[in-house]
Amino acid sequence: KDKNMDKEKLEFYLRKIEVTFPKKSKLNQRQYCQIEGMSSTTFHEIIKNNELDKLPKFKSKEIIRKNGIPYRSYGFDIYDIARFLANNDE
Repeated sequence: KDKNMDKEKLEFYLRKIEVTFPKKSKLNQRQYCQIEGMSSTTFHEIIKNNELDKLPKFKSKEIIRKNGIPYRSYGFDIYDIARFLANNDE
C-alpha cells in the first residue's frame, strides 16, 4: 500500500470528524455512528455478535441506571476512528 495515500485518507477522515464535531478528541457511540453512516441498531448488532473487528478500538463502561438496568457507554478516540475508516476505505 502507498503510505502517502494512507496518510491522505487519515487526514481526510480527521477533517471530516473535525468539521462534524469541532474540538472533540473523543466521540460517543451516537457520534461515531453518524461519522460512519451506521445505524445504532447495526452498532448494537455488532456488539451483540462480538464482531469487534468491525469497529475501531473503543473504551466502554457499564453504568447502572436509576431503574437498575445496566447501560453501556462507548468512547472512541477520533484518531482511532480516522485510522479505522482510512484502513477500511478501499
